[in-house]
Amino acid sequence: MIKFRMKPGDKKPGSRFIFGLTFFLFSLSSMALSQTAVGTSVQTLSNGLQLIIDQNPYSQTTAVFILIKGGKLADPPGKAGLGYLVARLSLDPPDTDFLKEFMKSGTEVKIASRGDFLLVSLECISSHFESTMKLIYRTFSRPIFSGLRMNNLKEALKNYQKKELDDIDSRADLALLEAFFGSSPYGLSGYGHQQSIENFKGEDATSYHRKYFVGANIIMSVVSSLEPDTIKTIIESTFGRLPKGESFSTEFPSWKLPEKKEIIIKKETPSSLLAVAFPLPPLSARSYVLANFLEAIVGSGPGSKVWTLRSEEGLAYEVGSRLILMKGGGLFVIYLKTLAEKTAKARARFQEKLKEIERSGLNEEDLEIGRNSFRLWLYQQFEAKIKKAELQANFRALEIDQVLAENSLEDYLNKINLHDLIEFFKEVFDLEKSVFLEIIPPGNDLAVERSRPG
Repeated sequence: MIKFRMKPGDKKPGSRFIFGLTFFLFSLSSMALSQTAVGTSVQTLSNGLQLIIDQNPYSQTTAVFILIKGGKLADPPGKAGLGYLVARLSLDPPDTDFLKEFMKSGTEVKIASRGDFLLVSLECISSHFESTMKLIYRTFSRPIFSGLRMNNLKEALKNYQKKELDDIDSRADLALLEAFFGSSPYGLSGYGHQQSIENFKGEDATSYHRKYFVGANIIMSVVSSLEPDTIKTIIESTFGRLPKGESFSTEFPSWKLPEKKEIIIKKETPSSLLAVAFPLPPLSARSYVLANFLEAIVGSGPGSKVWTLRSEEGLAYEVGSRLILMKGGGLFVIYLKTLAEKTAKARARFQEKLKEIERSGLNEEDLEIGRNSFRLWLYQQFEAKIKKAELQANFRALEIDQVLAENSLEDYLNKINLHDLIEFFKEVFDLEKSVFLEIIPPGNDLAVERSRPG
């Protein structure tokens, strides 16, 4: 998007252009949004597994997203990362023949541990769906927790931790989550830490799998070119045979504002990352939608309120924002990346810009930009099979799928008004409740006086 410079007192000459362009583009996406679903059904199998089936005949592929409730919250005290280890071993090929068969299908599998869920995603050619699910179920239902496998994966987890700390974005997220959530599961890495990994034992993995890898604790979303009845029959004959068990439930950790509101991390890097994090309220349909509106308005790409720090002032080579969403709360993170020699000036202007945003508040144009940006993002998710499968499973698990169902989504988005957005903005965008983070090279000039936001 384009923004024009203006003199004090002038109306924004680019404002109508930006609004008109976004309105046109997102009107197209709005039309498409109502046309993406051929047919979606939600049903509960006899063992309690919730199965979402979405028929999409436009390509001969199938996407499967398996959500296991608990995530980091289900890790026992002192054993952070156990859930991820169990998920990995539950999909680990038990022998060479299994691996060969799996490779023939061309299936891609990814695993992640989040605050509230363990996530498994896979994509395959639809003609291989049945054989793929039989293979996956074989190891998912009867994983091997031998000492050798456990030890090999423990070493892998340590490497993942190292990579997580080496990556500047992951490092920032970990530091900010720890600042607000401390040593609670929300504040820890899904890979655990050195000591927690050493604490893992075979019986821990067996107990975790027996308790949480059960039908009542699983949501499976399938987006496929296959007929719904075919999909249901295949899932019933595989994952429908898992023991029923119970659905995970617990009290959610709540964020606490730390005494230390400024974090400085020294890291060997040619550039600096500056970030500010605001805590988010517990998830609901309302907070989910409004958080996405706010992220688009303030920090998401060209035309956002922090974009001028890059486009006009040249103080950053990247600016952006992201949401870390969890049932009990989360974080709204705004960041910029700049060369080391620009750090002091970028820091000062970044903090000034945040104060300007807080003082200025939001208006009707911001509301429409937020609404249309979120609408477009949703359409993009609905367009790709694996992303749609993920979104549907997450909405179901977060218990917001009825409100944000495809056929009622437009009505819900249009009901969000400026008062709703302003109230949410005031609740979240409070610099007194924020934490400011810097990841900077050693020896960077820290003598410049800092003026913390707020």
